[in-house]
Amino acid sequence: MSLIEGFEIAKVPKGFLRQQIRLVLVACICTICISTLFYYFTYSSQVVHEIKSLVLAESTSLRTGKGIAEFNRGLQLIVYQNGNQVVVLIALFYLFLQLFCIPGTVILNTALGAIMGTLVGVPFCAFLGTLGALCCYTLSRTIGISLVDFLDLKLMNGKGLQNIRTQVNRHRKDLFIYILFLRLTPILPNWLVNLSLPVVGVPVGVFVAATFLGILPQTYLSVRFGAFVKQNQNSDLKDDNRKIITFWDTLFIATIAVILLLVAKLKKRFF
Repeated sequence: MSLIEGFEIAKVPKGFLRQQIRLVLVACICTICISTLFYYFTYSSQVVHEIKSLVLAESTSLRTGKGIAEFNRGLQLIVYQNGNQVVVLIALFYLFLQLFCIPGTVILNTALGAIMGTLVGVPFCAFLGTLGALCCYTLSRTIGISLVDFLDLKLMNGKGLQNIRTQVNRHRKDLFIYILFLRLTPILPNWLVNLSLPVVGVPVGVFVAATFLGILPQTYLSVRFGAFVKQNQNSDLKDDNRKIITFWDTLFIATIAVILLLVAKLKKRFF
């Protein structure tokens, strides 16, 4: 056997190589997030201590709207004192929560809204939400169906993945509209959507586009709440007669809904 023939036999399959690249990518993302968080918790203890004290304070309970408002006010002061370190920490924590399907990103949206305002906060949070979902997508695609099966069995009684697989096969020609529908409605939890779609054959491009557009309405509302707090730092939300959700906010969300319905109708009619 010649050296060239031996080399041909020893060639690594393309599928195996792609899987290893994905695995390395996910490992790098996890390592960067965890290492950076560890750095902040170790070397930026003052910032972390201030945020921790703010979270544990009775007046900043994250279970009520008024508590979240007080939390955002306190967070603005910490940002003023410590600069962009807080924003970086929140962004990394945001990706960490998304990667491992941990709830809490709505609170972070309001926090970033209080820091950045609506105009910058909405696209930034939508970008973080989409990037985090993409990391979760890559994690699921790398590990395979075993992870999804395990979580589906424990949390959804084994019915969630089968339901998504059936619907994806049924709407194979309209995957973008279907995923957009999943993002806009609370029918299935986001963790199940993020983990299931790669194993049922949804392309990454469709996943990213539908996710970005689908999370815009809820992202806008949560960021808008934080921005409202920023604009009314010296007023008490309980006594303030101004509305958090204005007519223009409602019109914006209604316009998005109408556009999505029109796209779905036109697609069914012409395609």
